[in-house]
Amino acid sequence: MMLHVILLTLALGLAAAPAGAQPSPPRHPDWATPLPQVSNLHQVTPVLYRSARLDSADVAQLQALGVKTVISLRSFHSDTQVLEGSGIRAVRIPINTWAIRDRHVIDTMRAIRAAGQQGPVLLHCLHGADRTGMMAAMYRMLYQGWPREKAIDELKNGGYGYHAVWKNIESYLQRVNVDELRTRIDAPQP
Repeated sequence: MMLHVILLTLALGLAAAPAGAQPSPPRHPDWATPLPQVSNLHQVTPVLYRSARLDSADVAQLQALGVKTVISLRSFHSDTQVLEGSGIRAVRIPINTWAIRDRHVIDTMRAIRAAGQQGPVLLHCLHGADRTGMMAAMYRMLYQGWPREKAIDELKNGGYGYHAVWKNIESYLQRVNVDELRTRIDAPQP
């Protein structure tokens, strides 16, 4: 019985914080909104979502949200089988976390823009934290006018599970020429 009370207390968040523990800072209202069910699912804008990898149990939630396209940034896995028969289109832009380049950002932003014309879009990678976080940060800077510091703060502190080992991601975001990249994204494709 005592174990049940302890578990319930922990589950409801009623347990006191350990002595000296810092309370979690309040979530910034501009950051993506957490949603239930799908792993690491957050709503970035009314038509852009982000998450971790998908499995077949996630499809109903995506359909309920009206998602029409899933863009996967995973290098070695496709969502084709998971989404088969769902009416949701799968797009794959393979990116290795350790080797993200301008062309990956350009391809991803073009894919988000094109897919968004059909309806809501879900962007994801394995954890929904690093590649997805970087592309969400780029989206914020390119299309929502966020300063890079604000986009990097959301990436690192938004509760998405960012892995600080990927220093190349923050370095890229610090140095990228947003105006030049926007011009390249908007340039007509051959």
